[in-house]
Amino acid sequence: MLILRTLLFVALVACAAAEARAQRPKLPDNADVGADQARPGRGRSRIMVGSPEDEMMARQDIKALEKDYQDNVERAREAAQLSTEIRDAYVHNKAFGRTEQKKLERLEKLARKIRSEAGGSDGDVTIEDVPSQMEPALARLTEVSDKVREGVEKTPRQVVSASVIEQANELLEIIRYVRGFTR
Repeated sequence: MLILRTLLFVALVACAAAEARAQRPKLPDNADVGADQARPGRGRSRIMVGSPEDEMMARQDIKALEKDYQDNVERAREAAQLSTEIRDAYVHNKAFGRTEQKKLERLEKLARKIRSEAGGSDGDVTIEDVPSQMEPALARLTEVSDKVREGVEKTPRQVVSASVIEQANELLEIIRYVRGFTR
């Protein structure tokens, strides 16, 4: 008799569990209920797709991409600052010293990295209205590096910007011309 009651009790519990399972909303096979959904009326409902580890990895990837983008913005700002310093030093001293050479090398490295981050690569670039003297070339260098900075700051990180690539190429070409004046 005790065995019969125990079997009846187990069957009743199994039926109740099956009934409760049938009344729950159907979620995708790999979905988990988020904390917001577990408490009705608390903000928007959220369904996690995949494991918590996958979600954590995705968040880390997003943070890394954001950091890369911020680093690129900082590169563009540094490039604009360097070009201004190079121009101002030349206007003040009327000469191009070792410090300016180093800054010009750093500016070239920054411009290459900015172009690479924007999705560009080495290519043949010719610029129009090539400056024939040092001061106009340095003024153009400053102008173009400011355009690069503005372009990088305005371009979202998910976008490949043809204008930033083009401006970075122009900046690199002007750097080559300025190097030619200093030799």
